Amino acid sequence: MSPQRSLKRCHLCRNNYLTQVPSATVIVDKFLGIPYAAAPERFRAAQPRLGGSLRVIATKQPPACIQQSGSGGSSGSEDCLFLNLFAPRIGWGKTNRKRAVMLWFYGGALSFGSINGVDGSSFAANQDIILVAPNYRLGVFGFPGNVSGLPPDELNPGFRDQKMVLRWVQENIASFGGDPTKVTIFGESAGAVSVDSHLMSELSDHPPFRAAILESGGLHTFNRIALNIGPVVTGMGTGNKAGEAQLLTLAKYMNCSAESAVPCLQAKPLAEIKAAVSSLNLLFAPVDDGGKTSVADTDSARRAGRTARVPVLIGSTFMEGNIFPAQALRSKSLEEWAHFIYPDDTTAAAAVVSAYAIGSSDDAVRLLHSDFQFACTTTYDSNIISSIGIPTWRYMFNASLPSGLASHGSEVSFVFGGPQNGGANQALSAKIQAAWADFAKSPTSGPGWTKYSPTTPSLANLGGEGN
Repeated sequence: MSPQRSLKRCHLCRNNYLTQVPSATVIVDKFLGIPYAAAPERFRAAQPRLGGSLRVIATKQPPACIQQSGSGGSSGSEDCLFLNLFAPRIGWGKTNRKRAVMLWFYGGALSFGSINGVDGSSFAANQDIILVAPNYRLGVFGFPGNVSGLPPDELNPGFRDQKMVLRWVQENIASFGGDPTKVTIFGESAGAVSVDSHLMSELSDHPPFRAAILESGGLHTFNRIALNIGPVVTGMGTGNKAGEAQLLTLAKYMNCSAESAVPCLQAKPLAEIKAAVSSLNLLFAPVDDGGKTSVADTDSARRAGRTARVPVLIGSTFMEGNIFPAQALRSKSLEEWAHFIYPDDTTAAAAVVSAYAIGSSDDAVRLLHSDFQFACTTTYDSNIISSIGIPTWRYMFNASLPSGLASHGSEVSFVFGGPQNGGANQALSAKIQAAWADFAKSPTSGPGWTKYSPTTPSLANLGGEGN
């Protein structure tokens, strides 16, 4: 690949924000809007910035990538490949003071999300960690599918954006006091899907990271949700055929032929594409590109050892089912969902109904999907990962929150040290953040509880009784 512009810290140190975290004594350097790649071409893989050193005024939040929530609105910019970086100021000028690095991928169904709400100051101040948070392309711009006109080696440009970030970290993080050999990738929901993709991508032989944290997600979980919930809400499916169908649906709506769908859509005004995707309520997903960035059969890949052999911390929340739209869950009764899960085993289906017939029908179905879509896939993946000799730790986030039960994404503010109104939850936040940081600093030592295995399925109940 062509040489990428270096971003030496000396070109940034007078052009960034300083902040101090309450109760912490460490000053944090906040570098906002560092470009990690050239402005991308629509549907194509990101390319490095070329040339010499680059001076950046890193004081403003960068634009988000194009958002597409399917809720009737979209925003953002195609020129969005920027990252934010948070570093403790103490000792940053000393070459012998290299810190562990945590690289965060945000969630949002690969359709929405950005780094603008991510503040790594607490990690930097309280855990002596350098935190990097990049934007990456979403929806049709990041995951357009696999159709004629898209180069086979450039599929899933959203994941390729993330690979460019990993490269940027390897080339530049030492200038910020970070150690490129001590990188942990982590993410929640679609961010965890991203982490899982990199674990099983072509990077797996020589990964540019040494540990991974998956919060409420993974490729297995994503595929199960897309298969079982997606069609009810958006017609979303899984696999390359489903990805092709989504883009061709968009192309037809915008008067583009199937044969020229890609160049035709590349020439369309951005506003028209955003409006069309929103009107059609389309969701786009990764496609199998032969393992360059993603695989469809995660089971076979893992069992065959085609995964990065780095320690893994994986978990979910107690009531993940709160994420799903009511109309999707109410499309079937508890009994119908049970038979959907066990179509050929009436005894097992009856056992499911008996086990989950608690509270209201909505609550029962939500709890069922919390387990079926998240807890079960997390257990399944944990069993496979640990059985092939990869150090694995598992958790369940089960805090009592003002909004109710711990739902999808509710652990993120605890991880990042967000305000929890004091008391037990503030202490829990400090404990969780320290566990994540300890894992990043010494992955083989773990986050502070017993390692997981199929025969000893240990699980840290974070926020439960006694935690």
